Amino acid sequence: MSVSTGRKEGGNGVLGSCSCPFARSKFCRMVLRTRIKLFFRKTAVLACCAFFLPAAGMSGGMAEPTAAVSARLVSCEHAADGRVTARGAVMGTVFTVRAYPGYGMDEGRTEEACMRALACAVFWEGVMSAMDAESQLAALNAAPAGVKVPVSPELRRVLSLSLEYACLTRGAFDPTLGPFIRLWKKSRRLGVLPSQEELERARRASGWEKLSVDGEGVMKATEGMRMDLGGIGKGFAVDRMAEMLEERGVESFCIDSTSDVLAGAPPPGMRGWKLRVAVEGGRLEQRLLSHAAVSTSGDAHQFAEIGGVAYSHVLDPATGLGVTEGRQITVQACTAALADALSTAACVMPEEAFRALAGRIPGVSVLGFFRHPPPENERSRAFSGQKIP
Repeated sequence: MSVSTGRKEGGNGVLGSCSCPFARSKFCRMVLRTRIKLFFRKTAVLACCAFFLPAAGMSGGMAEPTAAVSARLVSCEHAADGRVTARGAVMGTVFTVRAYPGYGMDEGRTEEACMRALACAVFWEGVMSAMDAESQLAALNAAPAGVKVPVSPELRRVLSLSLEYACLTRGAFDPTLGPFIRLWKKSRRLGVLPSQEELERARRASGWEKLSVDGEGVMKATEGMRMDLGGIGKGFAVDRMAEMLEERGVESFCIDSTSDVLAGAPPPGMRGWKLRVAVEGGRLEQRLLSHAAVSTSGDAHQFAEIGGVAYSHVLDPATGLGVTEGRQITVQACTAALADALSTAACVMPEEAFRALAGRIPGVSVLGFFRHPPPENERSRAFSGQKIP
């Protein structure tokens, strides 16, 4: 998916661009160097604060942008119409935040809000990542079964929502597929399918019904269970970023994590944020999006070939193997987390069953659901999660 405002992007660089007539002058370069020194001096102070002070939960995550965000920052641009565009490398992809100043705001405050939104994404990555050995989820995965493990309110929140969506989709979306994902990483390295014994062992350690979450903590009913939130994590983080922007007074914004897009109020003078999505038959169509989210899942670009069969990066909880039917699904919903989980589930559910499910959920619509043969020149052998858009 790609997002645009219909307006020309302008500016570049961490601190924005200078559009004055003396942009190339020695004086302007000197001012810019001074701003850069102040910027990195500030991030150093923030790094110390981040080390000695615990992160505040809030609705979106960290209370202040930290040096970690600076390290992840790709660019921060200012356009002539007041729009601020900030990009950061988070969760294995690039998150893009586009925002217009809210009532009484200037571009500086809008940029700060965008930076806080990216800080929010970094914070939630530290909560949800199954790849980071220091994450909260990794600590829970390492905990023994049969014991109620205390977890943070943030981790409890995303796990509770994941179980809700697992129930909604009757397990087509399942946050406990970590054991199967480990097998697929091994399959990628060796180029062979897991043995039936390995699949059965992973199956015994998986299953969302074997995970319980309540106010006291989380308990795994079986040893070896490992959660993986790859099918909901980006969408969930995007929702929290939107909350952060709204708390800061930004109403007109669009957050894009490549496969998940959430739009707030439209840009000034427009009816929505322009979005190009793959619809029925694989055609790209332009849509206007506001106060809604869109997620796309499928194996058009990510699958592995083993034994002459192309296996999707999306795993079927019923078999523990990658889906072999080429699909691409685009779902619109009221939240990015719901759209993310539903588009994941759609990859393994029968089409009629998924359309029936989507029709029963308020605010959900299927923008595209089509099958395709894997393109010969776009085969990837990468697996690193239940779903990596």
